[in-house]
Amino acid sequence: MLKVLKVLKVAVHIVWAIAVISFATLVGASYGWVHHGWIGAVALGTVGFCAGALLATDLSVLLEFLCAGL
Repeated sequence: MLKVLKVLKVAVHIVWAIAVISFATLVGASYGWVHHGWIGAVALGTVGFCAGALLATDLSVLLEFLCAGL
């Protein structure tokens, strides 16, 4: 039973990481495309990818980031 929970935790973390990284990349690229064209889309998409990877490492990092803005 414990092994199943570990596998489930890893699977959820993988799905979480893919979703956060994809969303951050999409937001960065779309903002860059609208305001700066091709170069902005590539540059801000890369920034979004890096930020998404940082936020995807741990859920508490994202929650801390969101709560700090309040």
